[in-house]
Amino acid sequence: MNDLSEVREGMDVLNAGGKKIGTVKSVKMGDPEAVTPEGQTQERGGIVNFLSGAFSTDDVDDERAERLLRLGYVEVDGTGIGNNFYEAADAVDRVDDDGVHLNVTRD
Repeated sequence: MNDLSEVREGMDVLNAGGKKIGTVKSVKMGDPEAVTPEGQTQERGGIVNFLSGAFSTDDVDDERAERLLRLGYVEVDGTGIGNNFYEAADAVDRVDDDGVHLNVTRD
């Protein structure tokens, strides 16, 4: 897993084949204690409300949201309208001058 501290907003995001698939919209460092199986009480009304506020897309279910919060993630502004997505830190292969290289073949 790569160190997300190297990732910056606006960097190109490339899939495992080297194709640009978007740009970094935001980065969230991981917190292994962010979510426990029992849940945590947050000021905004519990873990469910926290998770729904953290991810603005309907395609991130609670289990995936919890994983993303624990590992850290990159929010990608994908090419095309409505193609924003989240990749967990373990999907980042490396970060260099060309951008953020993922180890997945997402188009």
